[in-house]
Amino acid sequence: MEEAEKIIVYTSFDNVIAANIAKTKLDAYGIPCFLTEENFTGLYPLMNNLFPGVRLHVFEKDFDRAQEILTTIE
Repeated sequence: MEEAEKIIVYTSFDNVIAANIAKTKLDAYGIPCFLTEENFTGLYPLMNNLFPGVRLHVFEKDFDRAQEILTTIE
């Protein structure tokens, strides 16, 4: 039986739009990823300073490539 790949939180965003832009970039380059806490952030925008915001998750093995994509490609 194969060992499951570890999923990590790459980063978090203050708003859903920025998170979805980052997710779309990674999707375009074939990096599997997903977002969590989207609804909570949208429902309680004034409480974003208390919570981590919208979280972008990637496989740990894809972290370096995701960082390269999100920091160098506009």
